[in-house]
Amino acid sequence: MVSLVGRPRNTALDGALVRAAGELIVERGFAGVSVGAIAARANTTRPAFYRRFEGVPEVVLSLLLEHFGTALDQSINTGDLPGDLEAIQRDQIRLFMDPLVFFSLAGFLEAVRGDEQLRTVFVRKFLVPRRAGVAVVIARAVGRGEIPPCPDVEWICDLLTGPVLMRVLMPGLNGLDESLIVQSVASVLSALGYSTPTGGIEDHGLSH
Repeated sequence: MVSLVGRPRNTALDGALVRAAGELIVERGFAGVSVGAIAARANTTRPAFYRRFEGVPEVVLSLLLEHFGTALDQSINTGDLPGDLEAIQRDQIRLFMDPLVFFSLAGFLEAVRGDEQLRTVFVRKFLVPRRAGVAVVIARAVGRGEIPPCPDVEWICDLLTGPVLMRVLMPGLNGLDESLIVQSVASVLSALGYSTPTGGIEDHGLSH
């Protein structure tokens, strides 16, 4: 759990506050949740909340860290690069389609943009580990001889996440469907210089 201020005095209450925030975000959306509402749902007080968190965005960050794993290198290892990339995209879609993330993402990102301390913690504890997992997947592919060394893993991470994030944040676009997985994986394979022994990008069953 992330606590940016003070020290936790009651771990059961910490959990109750985080659970209450998650329930309210799903019910009302990020903009409809207040510190007072979270405290009331958790049967506690606003001062008790503020001994643990600075505000609603910090609780959302705690929820992200609690509910979604960051160690992609440990959970994703299919044995080849196309399979690993497909697994990464499925993991990302699972994350972004979770009601908690779906209903809080826009408001949370706005809060992250305006709060340097929150941004630092979010990047260090959530984004960096997930991107490091992608780097491990790519390093494995290099070691297997599937691709040449990759000079810019950050760009590959952007290629993987950008289309997913765009479709979540922009209403009216196509959803997070199978074609998004197929097309984004194909784009990343091309950028990484992956090819089959005959020189073409392998379908690898992604259209199933």
